[in-house]
Amino acid sequence: MRNFQSISIDINEKTAWVQVGATLGQLYHTIAQRSKALAFTTGVCPTVGVGGHFSDGGYGFMSRKHALASDNIIDAKLINANGQVLDRESMGEDLFWAIRGGGGASFGIILAFKVKLVIIPEAVTVFNVPRKLE
Repeated sequence: MRNFQSISIDINEKTAWVQVGATLGQLYHTIAQRSKALAFTTGVCPTVGVGGHFSDGGYGFMSRKHALASDNIIDAKLINANGQVLDRESMGEDLFWAIRGGGGASFGIILAFKVKLVIIPEAVTVFNVPRKLE
């Protein structure tokens, strides 16, 4: 799956197709190149692959506000045991639920996920509040 690293961003739809060999860092970088106001709610380690991370739920810093990565998956491409390439409609909702963390990722070979991007502020302010412990 290492060679499946394509990431395609649709700014107007606020979605992205992400192949499972891409890393979280590649996903973040690709989104940031296209938009400063969009992001994806997922983990914080840039070297983790999206295939395993998304299939196991995908917790990250923005999960409290925007849910898990798996909650923001809106479509997927999967090869089943018969060699058929399936999308969300053709695989059915039960299998689609299962590949998003509902029961492991052993139901076929996942090729790519279509994810919903979230809107974030273009600029943030960071500050420290110094405090002495007494």
